[in-house]
Amino acid sequence: MPMIDADGCLLNVSVEGRDGGPTLMLSNSLGCTLKMWEPQMQALTQLFRVVRYDRRGHGKSGVPPGPYSIERFGRDVLAILDDLNIDKVHWCGLSMGGMVGQWLGANAPERFGKLILANTACHYPDPANWHARIKAVQEGGIAAIADTVIAAWLTADFR
Repeated sequence: MPMIDADGCLLNVSVEGRDGGPTLMLSNSLGCTLKMWEPQMQALTQLFRVVRYDRRGHGKSGVPPGPYSIERFGRDVLAILDDLNIDKVHWCGLSMGGMVGQWLGANAPERFGKLILANTACHYPDPANWHARIKAVQEGGIAAIADTVIAAWLTADFR
């Protein structure tokens, strides 16, 4: 997997799948890595060249001082595409990845064919929950919020 420099931050990127096929770029949710997409990769790589990445602060990518904005994450995506010499991709973003996709669609529409924006939002009217989550992670790591996040994403029977 290549490491791509995005304004001084090294981003972990994976490119695999069908050479010459349309390119699909996958963007994961907050706190997840590019490994989130593993269950879909066998099917997707039969049809697409697939680009996945760990956004800054996640997985094997760099962790420069924050805070990071959705614009910063969007500019990182454009740096990845430029480094890989990819003019245009289809985009699938889940949750935070969908938020980044919205920024990209508004600010670099010529670089994207289709945008799939799944389980996302365009605005959080009250950031208090996010600030509390940030503080909890800073003080206690991911373990401090793991049960709450899992409870929000998965039913009790599934958990």
